[in-house]
Amino acid sequence: MAVLKNTNGNIGGVNPVLFVFKDDILSYNVNPVTMVGVITLKTGKVWNNLYATDETIQLTCKEDPTPAGIKYSYEIKMLIPKDRSDVEIALYAMNNRHLVINLIDKNGVSRYFGTMDIPMKKLGTLTKPANVEGYNGWEVVFTGAFSAPASYKAAGGTGWVPDPTFGD
Repeated sequence: MAVLKNTNGNIGGVNPVLFVFKDDILSYNVNPVTMVGVITLKTGKVWNNLYATDETIQLTCKEDPTPAGIKYSYEIKMLIPKDRSDVEIALYAMNNRHLVINLIDKNGVSRYFGTMDIPMKKLGTLTKPANVEGYNGWEVVFTGAFSAPASYKAAGGTGWVPDPTFGD
């Protein structure tokens, strides 16, 4: 096994964040050798878009040793602009729900965060600063800890359709 030099471009940043409720998934299979996952949604269910201000979506992973092996702790942070009712309603619907996140970076790499057994969880903070220049809106954080790294989406379409109604 070897890690070789990357010969393609390496653009930073994340494009869209998609989510689906665990209850909307028909099947979720991961090949442990290739780390490629395939998710099939129930009839009539779709991936949901979650807009964030450009260049505010951040993914971090920390590997922690445990007696049972390495634990992979993921955190996805994003800023959703402006205090508005449609955002509050959508975020409220995610509270205490089991989520699977599909994060697609600007290199086209798509990964699934969360599993059927251990889904991602959402927390949010509304910020309304005293000064005009400060950030006004929601900071949303998705977290989860797993015994294996997040799977990569199988090659093919992203399932993501840009929503032109979402904007700053």
